[in-house]
Amino acid sequence: MYTYVLESDFSYDFLRWIRKCEEKNIPYNFYKKKKLKYSQQQIEEFQNEIIKDKDSAFAYFFTMEFPYKIYLMQQLILDNKDFKYAFLFAQNVPGCNIKKIQKLIIDSKKIKYICKLACFVKGVDLKKIEPLILKSKKAQYAHMWMKYIKNYNMNKFKKIILDSKKPRYLFALAKQTSDPKEIYLIEDLIIKCKSCFYIRLFAEKIKLANIDKLEQAILATNDFSEIKKFAQYVKKSRLHNCLYLI
Repeated sequence: MYTYVLESDFSYDFLRWIRKCEEKNIPYNFYKKKKLKYSQQQIEEFQNEIIKDKDSAFAYFFTMEFPYKIYLMQQLILDNKDFKYAFLFAQNVPGCNIKKIQKLIIDSKKIKYICKLACFVKGVDLKKIEPLILKSKKAQYAHMWMKYIKNYNMNKFKKIILDSKKPRYLFALAKQTSDPKEIYLIEDLIIKCKSCFYIRLFAEKIKLANIDKLEQAILATNDFSEIKKFAQYVKKSRLHNCLYLI
């Protein structure tokens, strides 16, 4: 439930929340392993204070700790147009208004949260969001879409990944395609990136990989440590047969 607290977007607010609960002598339950004891009056007053202060972060944390009049906390976040906490609300609060939250996040034009909404929240309209991800031309979010969304047209996203020339995303694409021409194109791009890690990973994990070509790319680095790793992990390579000599 609180896996996000180490993210820079939320960690400061979560620390504020802990301090506020301690200040008001209201128990909070980080791991939700025990039932909290608090009075109705305490919670009512705390919620009214949050509404008065228009604090989106506290509205969300309050809902997670004390599911009391959830609709008021949701409305506060919507009124504040807070796309970050709107996403968390949609992801973690059962029965929230997904349509209203989706509209808010799409209107924010924050592609990071638009993509996260599509990937991690059930009930969103993927047909509305997919064109926004494609329009962004950002490999990070194209990769997220390809990783988490089922039944999509991969051909729409390939160009974004290929144009990025980023080995992490290129390797992920190689794992999803069976077209030899695409495999060889991705292989060449990864070699050009000069990423020893992904050259080795490509040789180890991709069935159609040209092991000899990738081996030559590693040898060309003159990096003894990387050459030894290639020999150790890529068992089909000629270097592996000479491992005892390295």
